[in-house]
Amino acid sequence: MSEHRSGPHHGQPFAEAVFVALDTIGALASGRGDAAPRNTVAFGDLYRFATDPAREISRALGDALAASAPLRRDLRHLLERTAPRHLSARAAASSATVTTRRAASFHITLRESHADRGQVYVIIRFGDAAMPPPRTLFVIDDQRGCRKLALPAPSAGAIQLLLEADCDLVAALRDPSTEVFMR
Repeated sequence: MSEHRSGPHHGQPFAEAVFVALDTIGALASGRGDAAPRNTVAFGDLYRFATDPAREISRALGDALAASAPLRRDLRHLLERTAPRHLSARAAASSATVTTRRAASFHITLRESHADRGQVYVIIRFGDAAMPPPRTLFVIDDQRGCRKLALPAPSAGAIQLLLEADCDLVAALRDPSTEVFMR
């Protein structure tokens, strides 16, 4: 086995190289190639954003995700393969906001703070204690692009966040047409 494929420090660069190679093959097979780039963000940057909990979204990546449906599709595809927890958008999503969203391995509840009406508690409860706790939350939709949040360690099987009620992440979590990924 090659040195690049073994050991904990070499696995991620190898995985990134595989994703980049697959993206390149897909681009050539689909005919988009370099002549018609879909965005100005390198796939390696997208991969690092998706897999590194500490990596913030750059302005260029945020703008590209907001403007490019193919790039959002690439991010979804990448997260489907790397994020063990996924909450799909509702197929027939209504325009009404929601306060609870459920997936097989977790559910998210949004509750207004009694102390400050301008704040909302986001409570994430997990059904499968055997799965490692997630470190990152992603919320993706076609109107706002992608939001990412580093998560604290869970306590008693739940993560609790206190966010401003009018922040973009709370609005996205309330929207049944968004997709949620945790890794």
